[in-house]
Amino acid sequence: MPERSCNLPTIRERLQHPDFPWALECVFSTFNELVDIDHNQSWRKILYDAARVMVEFLGARAASIRLYDPHLNQMVSFGSYHFDEEHRETAIPFEESIAGRVVETHHSQTISDIASSPLYLNKGVVEQGLRSLLAIPLVLPRFLGEDADIHGAIQVYYPEAQRVFDPIETTTAELMAQRVSYVIARKRILDLRRMNEKKEWLVQKIFAKLSMDRGIKMKELFQLMVDELQDIITVQSCTLFAVNEDCTTAVLESGWPEAGGYHTVGKVFRIDDHPYLRAAVLQDHPLGDFANERVYPSYLLVKNPQESYLVTAALRHFAQTHEINSILYVPLRIGERVSYVLVFDALERRRFFADEEVELLTFFGKQITQALEIERLDDTLHDFKNPAIAIAGFARRVRRMVEQGEDRVEEMIRYLDVVIQEGTRLQEMAMSLYPTTRPERLDFSAVVRGRFLINQEAIREQRRVGIEATAEDLEPGLEVSAWQLAFERVLDNLLNNATKAIPSHGGRLRLKTYGRDGMAHLEISNSGRIPGEEVERIVSAEVAGRGLNIVYRFVRSMGGKVDVAVDSAADETTFLVSLPLCTEPPEAA
Repeated sequence: MPERSCNLPTIRERLQHPDFPWALECVFSTFNELVDIDHNQSWRKILYDAARVMVEFLGARAASIRLYDPHLNQMVSFGSYHFDEEHRETAIPFEESIAGRVVETHHSQTISDIASSPLYLNKGVVEQGLRSLLAIPLVLPRFLGEDADIHGAIQVYYPEAQRVFDPIETTTAELMAQRVSYVIARKRILDLRRMNEKKEWLVQKIFAKLSMDRGIKMKELFQLMVDELQDIITVQSCTLFAVNEDCTTAVLESGWPEAGGYHTVGKVFRIDDHPYLRAAVLQDHPLGDFANERVYPSYLLVKNPQESYLVTAALRHFAQTHEINSILYVPLRIGERVSYVLVFDALERRRFFADEEVELLTFFGKQITQALEIERLDDTLHDFKNPAIAIAGFARRVRRMVEQGEDRVEEMIRYLDVVIQEGTRLQEMAMSLYPTTRPERLDFSAVVRGRFLINQEAIREQRRVGIEATAEDLEPGLEVSAWQLAFERVLDNLLNNATKAIPSHGGRLRLKTYGRDGMAHLEISNSGRIPGEEVERIVSAEVAGRGLNIVYRFVRSMGGKVDVAVDSAADETTFLVSLPLCTEPPEAA
């Protein structure tokens, strides 16, 4: 039997065909063609293929798909088949459209003559040979608890005017739309699975970086992970902003790609002068999905930099110059405030960030934040060691005095005061991974003397012998503005490192403070030398040890600097910490 064609004018004629089994087979094969649409394609391509199959089977001329955007209250174009896209509106009002009526009523709508119908406003389609219309509901399931199903309409256009639609045509078209929903549902399930696989891959990569035996800086993690991201998502351009403690400025700390990029690393931005940064950092703008921007706590998406009210004239010009079509801001919240902002640019032919990309890049930001929280928790635990040892040592002294019935009350009270003081410090460290209060005026040498005494006790408790530790040359009256907890952690780490560097047979540990050139200086000298290449890494801040990373981060945050010198002749290493001296007189009590 020769192969038969399915191109019959109407569904009714198909079902009334003398060869009824063939007619049914024709219908079922078309349904199967819909179900078999490749779900690995984009949503738009899937809907395009679905529109093509429906147009060919229904004997129509063209089809278009519009989806409802509840934030804009509009029906947005989402693809078409055999349609003149240049003359078709991207979005139309929900209340004044056939597609909107389909979504509102959940029922199909027909227009037998578009030219004379008051319900169809865009008469331009008649000039394209489209004179009648069948519009049917389309539902795209989302599956996530916080996401509602997406509602829309498939509008099927016919060349005949005054067309009478057979109910069986409408029913068949509705069944076909349900098959399209099935294809989208299957795509969504596979997309979720792939997304979870990508997320799992990201988590493994991030924590593999942190498993290295060293403290890792945000800038380093950013560069490493953006490189890794290229395996699962195309990142064209990315920037890291570091936000200062009081959220008034942000510095462009790093840019990707490093070679050939357009980022001005080191440039400082005032938050109040840049609405897009303010919205990402302070999050004081209305939330929602608007025409040119999408604002949520986890991200800010500027869809159209040339029209968005959050974009300054300078950024608008910058975006136009570098062909940036969309910008995604991902705030990284550490503790109670946004400490960093990741910025991704969509360049050249890419018109916008797809929902999957936004979800993945937002997840990327969250995982980096969690990684840094864990890293900083490790920093804090690292700094617990010496205070904990000292507390145990002083507590044991008091216990021995009590057990031996010694009448040395003042000495016991002095030891117990140290226990209380260090216990309070540990509590503060546990409650705040990083300082969140404003800097305070500190007596530089007094703080140094206090941490030296704690380190002395730790040396005794660890039964290190042959160490001659002195802190007699401490200049009084040196006042600095710093976070006391942070400064104390710097001293604990340096003293601990210096003590460990002293040879096992013994040696010297000497502390000295003095003021010079507007800075308060601390020298910590110890017996023992470190290799020259290690000195170079320390001077350039490329240190490998967790303790020194803590030192560098805190000292830089207080406006100071760290240096190191090795005296080979004396077999001695000296670390120099410098903090700016206070230039203003103290406030009156």
